[in-house]
Amino acid sequence: MADKRNKKDIQQPIKKAVPKDIPKARAAAPAKTANAERFPIHLKYALFLAVISLLVYANTLRNGYVLDDFTVIKGNAIVSKGVSAIPEILSTPYRRGYFITSNDLYRPLSLVMFAVEYQLWAGNPAPSHLINILLYAGCVVLLFLFLYNLFERKKAGIAAIGALLFALHPIHTEVVANIKSRDELLCFFFSFLSLNIFYKYQAKGNILQLLIGAFCFFLALLSKETVITFLAIIPMIFFFYQNDNKKRSIYITVISVVAAIIFLYIRSSVLEFYHANEVATIKGIDNALAIKGVSIESRLATAILVLGYYVKSLLIPYPLISDYSLNTIQMTHFSNPIVLLSLAFYIFIFVFGTVRLFRKPKDIVAFSILFYLVTISLFSNIFFLIGTIMGERLMFFPSVGFCLVVALLIAKFMGGSEDISIIQLKNKKILALMVSIGIVFSVIIIDRNGDWKSNFTLYSADIKKAPDNSRLYYGMATEMGAMINDEKDATRQRKMRDTAIAYYKKSLAIYPDYSEAECNLGYEFFNLLQYDSAEYHEKRSIELTHRQNNAINNLAAIYINERKFREAIDLCKNAIELNPYAVNPYINLAACYLNLNKYDSGIYYSRQAINADPSNGRPYYFLSIAYKALGRADSAQIYEGISKSK
Repeated sequence: MADKRNKKDIQQPIKKAVPKDIPKARAAAPAKTANAERFPIHLKYALFLAVISLLVYANTLRNGYVLDDFTVIKGNAIVSKGVSAIPEILSTPYRRGYFITSNDLYRPLSLVMFAVEYQLWAGNPAPSHLINILLYAGCVVLLFLFLYNLFERKKAGIAAIGALLFALHPIHTEVVANIKSRDELLCFFFSFLSLNIFYKYQAKGNILQLLIGAFCFFLALLSKETVITFLAIIPMIFFFYQNDNKKRSIYITVISVVAAIIFLYIRSSVLEFYHANEVATIKGIDNALAIKGVSIESRLATAILVLGYYVKSLLIPYPLISDYSLNTIQMTHFSNPIVLLSLAFYIFIFVFGTVRLFRKPKDIVAFSILFYLVTISLFSNIFFLIGTIMGERLMFFPSVGFCLVVALLIAKFMGGSEDISIIQLKNKKILALMVSIGIVFSVIIIDRNGDWKSNFTLYSADIKKAPDNSRLYYGMATEMGAMINDEKDATRQRKMRDTAIAYYKKSLAIYPDYSEAECNLGYEFFNLLQYDSAEYHEKRSIELTHRQNNAINNLAAIYINERKFREAIDLCKNAIELNPYAVNPYINLAACYLNLNKYDSGIYYSRQAINADPSNGRPYYFLSIAYKALGRADSAQIYEGISKSK
């Protein structure tokens, strides 16, 4: 009623005192206000965050496939089938299309997207990079909207600074630039989408919002199972921060647990069906903590040291390295003062954050610390060992907590209060600091994106930062070996092969038990027709890892050249058993049977090779040989023509 009286009091003098055209000008004001309300400042800021995120990663559009992109997209026998493979993807382990292992994962959602992208743009990585960038922008926006609501809009400035720091933090370059890390992006996107929807349910009580939120959380689990840590994050949020309705908080927690149980049941069923649910056997090259003979004391001390390195990389994101495996991080003991400092820091923030959570309602610091600790716990190598000792991509979720603490410090020291609005970010001190940080971080991101252009550019950049890393030397050798195929000059080919061999030897000097390096070194000697050396290294690879199907197949190829066909046949069948999607064992089996004049078997395995890889010309050539020997000249001519076109 007060509003109506005020409106009447204002309008009456206008009618008496001003010309008729003035009310028309004044009448437009409410429409302008309504438009502003439909697009409030926090949505404008969300749009700004999206644009910033797109701009700093735009140069990844020029990049190709890198690292595991080949295993999940280009070299994946299931994904490369396109859309038709989606039912198979949903019912098979994560790595099944590239190799078979007894301890696999179940992350179908990113593979489904890759299958669709392969159907539309086979062999073109640019659209996949664009999708990664768009998803990242979506992650940043959803994070900001969640924080904006979490702190009841009174501390919108903290949410704005934190989201901007997250968008521009260079530690995220691996997640965005590596297409394979789509699983991280999807996981983050759907988990924060679920939190935003749960927030709306908490406020309005619409049961449909509760169900949609649970479904989004389920999609996050299908993206990457590590979001299981949100079963601790969700009750913390809805019992300590958004706790207006306890009953709804309970419903949110319960339905999230139900979604997780359904996922775990599906995951277990799929992995059990393919006998891929064994406890992971972690290789020393992946995680030095898993090497036999390392004491429990040294393992724990090194894990705590790595936790300290994570904090350092968040504070000073340089240098950025794609691989931290053996021997980038040296094993250490509790006598190391940095280990003790890291341990003291983590104990302090755990106690500090827990106490503040119960003493001070809706405290930003407590939320930030506990979010960081909960989400990093799975990757700490303290409670159980994981497949890597350290990885920048693993900081994607935990960095949220870090960015929030830094945002709070900036607001405190520059503005003086937590209660800071988005408009107040125009404060000259805050603005100058944020612009400075933004410029520095953007330069680092854009430069680092260039390193992710190809495997060769990435390894070349990172090997300078980690000269004791066995895997980086292995990667350089592998890339050098691949480049030989494009080189026509025989002299330069030999020089490149010698360089590759030198890199493999350097890799093995750092880690003598590197099975893959032994395998590839044997392959290079095979190409030099040095069969004795090739056989030695392939056998050494098999000795180190009995399930090394590449080495088994390579040894079969050596035996074929030495005309030991029976031995080669047994090895090829063993290789196929380990990985039925690999084409080379089928090709080698066909070669064996053709040499033994068993043409029917030669034809059978040639066709199996074509099923594994229709683009390979050799099995078509073998078919032409077989049909020619059988007197079927027409068929032989057809397949010979196909082989030449491949």
